[in-house]
Amino acid sequence: CNSTQGGLYWGNYSDTLHNYKQEPGNTTRQRHVKSLNDIIKTSDKRGTRVPPGVLIELAVMEIESGSSENADALLNREMSLYPESRTLVLELKKRNGA
Repeated sequence: CNSTQGGLYWGNYSDTLHNYKQEPGNTTRQRHVKSLNDIIKTSDKRGTRVPPGVLIELAVMEIESGSSENADALLNREMSLYPESRTLVLELKKRNGA
C-alpha cells in the first residue's frame, strides 16, 4: 500500500523496511533500496520534498555497497532539504569518507 502522510510520499517504506529488518538478506535489501529510490523519484515528480531521513538511509546503504560518490550527493541533498540534519550528515561523511 502506498502511503502519503503530511503531504510527503512514503510509498511502501514501512512494508519494505519491516521485511528487511525481519529477514535481512540481499533480496529484502534490494526491495528496500528500490522503495527508497521510488520515494525519491515520486517525490521529485510530484514536486514535494523527499521525506526526512530517506536520503540519509539510502546514502548509508550506498556506502555499505561501496558507492560513496552517490552517497555524497544524497547526503548533500538531505542537508539542503533539512538543514537540521547537518550535524548528522557531516558526521556520516566524516566516518564514511563520503
